[in-house]
Amino acid sequence: MIPLDFITGALLYLLTVGLALSLLVTVIRGARTLRRRRRERVAAPVRGLLLELLCAPEEEQGELLERMARIDRRTWTALEPTVAAMLGKVSGRARTALVRLYEMRGSAAQAVADLGSRSAVRRGRAAQVLGQLRHRPATPSLCRLLDDRDREVRLAAARALGRTGDPAAVPHLLRSLHGPRAVSPKIVTAALTSLGADAWHRLAAGLQDPAPLVRAVAVEVLGVTGAIARTPDIVRALREDPETEVRIRAARALGRLGMPDGLEPLLAAIRPGQPAAPRIVAAGALGSLGAEAATGPLAALLGDPDPHVAGTVARALLRLGPTGEAALRGAVRDRPDTRAAAQARAVLAEAAVGGTRHDLLVEVSL
Repeated sequence: MIPLDFITGALLYLLTVGLALSLLVTVIRGARTLRRRRRERVAAPVRGLLLELLCAPEEEQGELLERMARIDRRTWTALEPTVAAMLGKVSGRARTALVRLYEMRGSAAQAVADLGSRSAVRRGRAAQVLGQLRHRPATPSLCRLLDDRDREVRLAAARALGRTGDPAAVPHLLRSLHGPRAVSPKIVTAALTSLGADAWHRLAAGLQDPAPLVRAVAVEVLGVTGAIARTPDIVRALREDPETEVRIRAARALGRLGMPDGLEPLLAAIRPGQPAAPRIVAAGALGSLGAEAATGPLAALLGDPDPHVAGTVARALLRLGPTGEAALRGAVRDRPDTRAAAQARAVLAEAAVGGTRHDLLVEVSL
């Protein structure tokens, strides 16, 4: 039996620890509040000047910039978080003025220097500022931070590289997808998508990478960014890549691009014997493609043993317009007791209810 004194002592110890932690949290919150209020008090006299700069016509910005460039370091330190936040919210003349202000104060150069700081907070903050400034000269330094020991710094560097718009960052971003210090695929995909058409060539090169995740992200971004010129590379990925996930994303990309070159490989991908997941995505992509030539091959799969494949095929036919609808109606009329007819009837009924199509309702009821 545990002695009562021992239990009492343990409870008192836990109570003491809990009170100490509560006090520590209160002190930290109080210190943060005091720092915030101090910054607000120091920055208050020049906030009006900042708003005046953002609203001023171009010919009046020069004098206002000079005045803001001369404010003391303590005031700028208090005001700079507000300026950085505004960089991500304004555009046009106002954004140009803020970028010039950073340059005049030497803050961009300081941010580049801070990328090498021992402090993870300073490195991450510097990456964020350089991304908001779209400071391309910082690209090599930001690429090095993709392997930073701090996860938050790596994420900040990836986001910043997407904002700089420099296509030279593509191979570095793709490489950051794997390894002990990998960056989230979601973050890398968003960054690559932001780089636009200038990145397509380097993204296509990523389709040859030995890492499946790199190939999957590369083909996904090519589809999302409308890389029509890289359709042959995406077709090759759909036909030849050994990884199912890469083929799935390649099929989806071809549907998004909507190019005729995607028709034949997508038709090949829906044939029986292929893995179910690529077949489902390829069928949906054929619906997005809108090619009437896909009607026959899709209609032949209405009775597919896999209900997910059959359902996607039926919805794809509906998206093909009158020709696809006619194929669905034909299945209901000519093969009324088959799995294909049941699938077609269900999709036609959904379309009729959703779109108040009385002609479809009459056809389904026959």
